[in-house]
Amino acid sequence: MKKTHAFKSAFLILTLFFAGKASAFDWPISDFDPEQKILDFGQKRKDSVNTALVFGSAQRAKASDSGKIIAVIMEHQGDGDWFESPLGNAIIISHEDSLISVYGNISEQSVLDLEKKSDLKTGEDLGSTGNSSWNEIPEENSLEFQIADTNAKTFINPTILMPRALKPKRILLEDISIENQFGRLYGLATLRSVPAGKYKVYKKRQADAVTFKSEVYVNGSEVEKITKDTIKSQKGLLTISGAMPYTSKDFYPNENMEFLGCVLLPHGSNTVTIRTADFYDNARIANYNISAY
Repeated sequence: MKKTHAFKSAFLILTLFFAGKASAFDWPISDFDPEQKILDFGQKRKDSVNTALVFGSAQRAKASDSGKIIAVIMEHQGDGDWFESPLGNAIIISHEDSLISVYGNISEQSVLDLEKKSDLKTGEDLGSTGNSSWNEIPEENSLEFQIADTNAKTFINPTILMPRALKPKRILLEDISIENQFGRLYGLATLRSVPAGKYKVYKKRQADAVTFKSEVYVNGSEVEKITKDTIKSQKGLLTISGAMPYTSKDFYPNENMEFLGCVLLPHGSNTVTIRTADFYDNARIANYNISAY
């Protein structure tokens, strides 16, 4: 095994991602409290989607599963490097089934100590968190935690591999609108009729939570279902799969809207049903009667 400070080598590892194996991981911080999770997988993050879980006020990090350290990333690469790691000081651990876990924003001393290690056990201390990453999170000592599958080249939502936690963020279903191919928006609260055709469906984006699952039905038949369990890299873009791969721009066209799926409205009277849910399937449902001409 070779450990390296080189960001380019670590970046090649981080651009390889997931398929969906049923592995059991533990939470990557000691004394886990669900309230510590301040950014979820799939949430809007600047002009992209978040591929990690971000924990605030996390004082100590720990190995979420047994494995081997395959890379150590340092915030400062030395005089010969052109830029710093966006993860700050980080550790990458390989596990069974081609999975890797990434722990970003670790303190410099903790990372230096881990350079001397190879094999890790579940729950083994990784040291204290720091403030070295480019995570634009206001809280100090936050932890960036990713899980990926190196064979399928996909990020995994860590939540689906973790023990169940309570206190889910409430997913709201507000300000529902549809957008036609020309970019015209229609608010469903007052909409009575629209031209027949294909529309994108949006709801009001929440700053503190993200929809885990969205389903759209027309006249009782499901026409779209999106689950944020994985994020894949395709042609340099991060995508989430529904009826087709959707990019971060599809999901978050602006600061106020979150994409739920696409709908094709045929001529005549239609009942459009929208269902959103969190990871624990706590659902919100809304129905709209729309005439398409």
